[in-house]
Amino acid sequence: MHATGNEPNSTISIQPLSPTIGAEVGGFRMDGECTDRTIAEIRQALLDWKVIFFRDQDVSREDHIAFGRRFGELEVHPFATNHPDHPEIVVIHHDENSKSGQNSWHSDVTWREEPSLGSILRGRVIPQVGGDTLFADMHAAYENLSDELRHEIDD
Repeated sequence: MHATGNEPNSTISIQPLSPTIGAEVGGFRMDGECTDRTIAEIRQALLDWKVIFFRDQDVSREDHIAFGRRFGELEVHPFATNHPDHPEIVVIHHDENSKSGQNSWHSDVTWREEPSLGSILRGRVIPQVGGDTLFADMHAAYENLSDELRHEIDD
């Protein structure tokens, strides 16, 4: 059973969005000033829910970077377009002519020997229709495979 984060001693709130993946996390400001306890609770929510969302966070690039650093060293993406003043930030821009890989199923830098913990996406311009980022729960998919198929792909 997943924790909801709404326990009396919790510093954050957690609202699940599906049975196995995705939860909305609130009750804090996304910046470098979060307490160690709040960061630990957010990290646990990420482990429990695999994808977490922080709504209504009006943060600067500096806040975004400071918040990310609370989870460890930030990487500079090896081949994406990085922000000129903040190389830790990857700039993703789409319009009606965008045909790049972000528009198909992919896994961010999991091919690396030591993959990142994750990404902190920040939507700056969101269209009224579309613009969705979709997530797949590969752990739940694996767990629902037959024992025979799991054995076949385990290596």
